[in-house]
Amino acid sequence: MTVGLLLTLVGLALLDSVNVSTIWIVVVILLAAKRPAATGWAYAVGAFVTFGTFTLLLYFGLNAAETWLDGLTLWLRRILFTIITVVFIVLGVRRFTARPRRGYGLPSWVNAWTALPLGLVATISDIPNAFPMFLAVERLIDTGIGPETAVPVLIGYTAIYALPTLAVLIIGLLYQDRLRARLQTLYNRYATGHTKPSGKIAALYFTAAAASLAILIFLIR
Repeated sequence: MTVGLLLTLVGLALLDSVNVSTIWIVVVILLAAKRPAATGWAYAVGAFVTFGTFTLLLYFGLNAAETWLDGLTLWLRRILFTIITVVFIVLGVRRFTARPRRGYGLPSWVNAWTALPLGLVATISDIPNAFPMFLAVERLIDTGIGPETAVPVLIGYTAIYALPTLAVLIIGLLYQDRLRARLQTLYNRYATGHTKPSGKIAALYFTAAAASLAILIFLIR
């Protein structure tokens, strides 16, 4: 494990941690749940355990495939980064047009008991957006890092991924009365009306697509 690889993984984890959907659900729980503390923590545990488990399964699965089926693994990587490139291009093109925002309320069945499986399902559905995590696993496998090092590194990756969401949850619970109006304003701003066209955000998506394409062409061989 080199310093350069470690810094790369930390950077990918920080990028992955800006998970809008997970943070958003926590905000909705803080605003609408009858027991926001219990519900919020249950959701967070479900989300982060699921993310960490999937990350480890992906590492061991691809690592085993690389050992047994080198050619198949190469094609799986090519397909993965092709899909990622296309997804970012589509997202970039969509940012040139205005679209109605979809408001997300908290279903009546969500409580301290059902929030944990909700975190599991929500995280699984959001896995295709975890582009940095796929890159992190790819780097570990490509550099030949063994499980004895990769497992604690990926657990640390998941911990960094969790930080912003946990910060929102903890601050929201500590200062719930003071922040409620601000959280409601934030919710109203991003859950109602229409998204405005944004060339800057489109450019970010196209940059991510170009980076994925560069990895596909120059690094995956």
